[in-house]
This record gives sequence, C-alpha cells and structure tokens, in this order.
Amino acid sequence: MLRKYFPYFAVAALAIILVLAVYHYITRKIDIFPLVVPTPTVVPTPTPDPDRPISILLLGFGGGIHDGGSLTDSVILSQIRPHDQKIILISIPRDLWVNNAKINYAYPSGGGELAKQTVSQITGVNVDYFLAMDFAGFIKSIDILGGIDLKVTRPFTDKFYPLDVGTTDLCGKSPTDIKALEATMSGDKLDQQFTCRYEQLIFSVGTTHLDGTTALKYARSRHSEINGGDFNRGERQRQVILAIRNKVINLNFFTKIIPIIKTLSYHLNTDINVTDIEKYLLRAIEFSKYKVESYSLTDQNVLKQAKSANGQAILIPTSGPDQFQDIQTYIASVSAQAVEK
Repeated sequence: MLRKYFPYFAVAALAIILVLAVYHYITRKIDIFPLVVPTPTVVPTPTPDPDRPISILLLGFGGGIHDGGSLTDSVILSQIRPHDQKIILISIPRDLWVNNAKINYAYPSGGGELAKQTVSQITGVNVDYFLAMDFAGFIKSIDILGGIDLKVTRPFTDKFYPLDVGTTDLCGKSPTDIKALEATMSGDKLDQQFTCRYEQLIFSVGTTHLDGTTALKYARSRHSEINGGDFNRGERQRQVILAIRNKVINLNFFTKIIPIIKTLSYHLNTDINVTDIEKYLLRAIEFSKYKVESYSLTDQNVLKQAKSANGQAILIPTSGPDQFQDIQTYIASVSAQAVEK
C-alpha cells in the first residue's frame, strides 16, 4: 500500500469554537491492486440526521520544552447543536481523578482516542472527535489572526507565572540552600522559592488586545491569590475561545489559509476526517451565528477536593471516585437549559 499525505484546512465550524484553524495532514491508504470481493447484501440504513449534535474534545498541551509537555493543560468538551442553534463549552479541570489518574494524563497515555473515551465516561456524551494543539501552535494561530480582543472583568495578579526555564536554573542557590529549603517545603511553595523561574502577570479590568504570547499567559495563569486557581483559569480559557471565534468571524479569514498551513502542521493533532471537514466548511456561515454558552465542572457544583493514595491534590465527583452520575445529570441539565433559552 502507498500512503499519500494531503494538507487539509478546516476553520469554520471548528475554529468558531476552538482556537481557530483546523487542518491536518490526513493519511489515505490506496490499494494498488483491486480486490475481488463478493457483492454484499444491501441492508437499508437509516439516513443520518445532518443536524445531530457534534461533540469535539478540545485539548491544549505544552509540547516542546515545557515540563510535562504532553499533559493537557486545557480540557474542554464542545458541542455544536444545530437543532438548537447553540454551541456549548464545558470545561473539565485537569485534576479530575478518573481511573486512578488525573484526566490530563489520558492524552499522553493513549492519545486522542483514550482522551475521548475518558471524557465520554465522565460526561455521558459520545465524543465524536478530538483536536489537540500545543502552546506554540496556539501562539502562532493568534498572531496570524492579528491578535484578539477580550474584556477582562475579573482582574488578577499572578506573581508566579512559569518561564520556560524548567528546573534547571537554580537562581543562585547553592546545594546547601536547596537542601535546607527541601527540608521544610514541597510542591508549589518550594518551587516558588526559585523566583528567577517566574514572571509577574498583571491583568486589569477593561478591554485589552492580546497577541499570541500574552493570550497564552492569560489562559494558563492560575497562581493569583485573587481569581486564581484552575476553575478561574478554565473560565479564562473559554473567554479566549470566544474572542478567537469573534475574530475569525470578523476577518476575511480564508486569505490566511496558506500561512496557517505552513506554520501549524507540527502543532496540531486531530481525528477529524476529510469528508467531515468539507461538510462542516459548507456550514461555516450558519455555525458562526450560533449562540455560545459556557459551563464548568467545579467544586461548587459536582466536584469536591480530595487527596489521592499517593498524596496528590485531586478533584473527585461529589458521589465519590469514578461515580460520574451527578456529573452526567448536571451536563444533561445545562444542555436542556441551553435548549430552553
């Protein structure tokens, strides 16, 4: 068999809800020698509903030089609902404990397929596709768009946003200094003693223009004493997605196809096939008019704080580990509310 690789770019339906462009190099297998096979019995099959909900798992990961580069920093389940003319975004915290591991380990452990299965198990939603993008691709995507504009409604200052130096820079500390620190501290508190590994971020209330690098910082930040943490970070990630959606809609975006294809091929992974990409592109204008509604799984609704057997800080369902009925009921409920609005 020969393999041929074709670049395909899909923005439209998918860029409306994600980070912008969706394209990928798709592998097609072509038989050189035709096979003689019996004529199959034709069995009528139901005509698929062209307006059925489409579920796409959106994953963001560090890649490259980042610590834990394949772990997913961002896990968002998106649903395009043509019957209701809605797009629903549901943030799933990366520390959610499922099958004896945090959910952000699913993608590096088993790729997009395992990530889809895991999210389906949690939410009760059949996930059709996954789309994973690394930080470098995220930055390049937004820069190609000319940046994004969003309204900051909840200000924050993060004194410990990580620089890309990992744990190699000892910030002038001697082995003796480090040993003394390790005797009394651990985790984030210990890491934050190495101040040269961090920069300070300040975001004030108001509408601001963000380039790709700053947008990534806004979406990743979680160490602010006010409006920090993973739940607020999830809210900011959804804000960024909406800002990108608005920018895509307002641009003559197809003039950007060639540079995006050239710059993003090594930063994006998806299982969306060529046929479906072409189908969704035809509905781009329709999808762009849908209302977007955002929700998040938090310790204020269906989750609670806990510790794993090995001492990790984790989140579990309120009913207990791997008991996802309440989460599924909550998602069904917010989906129903979205239909009624």
